[in-house]
Amino acid sequence: MIIEEFKGIDIAYMRRIGKYGPENKQLMEDFKAYLKQNNLFKNDTTILGIAMDNPIQTPAEKQRYDVGIIISDGEKQFDLPTRKIANGHYAIFEVTHTTEGVSRFWKNIQNLTINLPIDNTRPIIERYSFSKVSLHLCEFCIPLR
Repeated sequence: MIIEEFKGIDIAYMRRIGKYGPENKQLMEDFKAYLKQNNLFKNDTTILGIAMDNPIQTPAEKQRYDVGIIISDGEKQFDLPTRKIANGHYAIFEVTHTTEGVSRFWKNIQNLTINLPIDNTRPIIERYSFSKVSLHLCEFCIPLR
């Protein structure tokens, strides 16, 4: 785990509203297809997956999941809504990009973050950089106070 500061990050994104589940994975696939169709999927591409709501507190039909691409300075070629990612410090956990690896991370999240000052007002962010995914890795970014 490392600590990283997020500052001034803008994303162009697609949003799905509804119960978290396999449909979120489908949104990710649709988003990647959009990027490829528009020649926006490059070697320096970083995609974020963001579960905006706590499923324990938010009714299934109102749960929001965003998939977005980090916009480089001056890039405005996206025909998608844009928004900012909350500035602040995040604990970054590198995870094997497999169903088992991700599942293991979520099962152990309490133990992994036991001594961290987690900020529950900001969502956990899944980060998929081209360089990491090519090594079968992804990252989970836990917001800190």
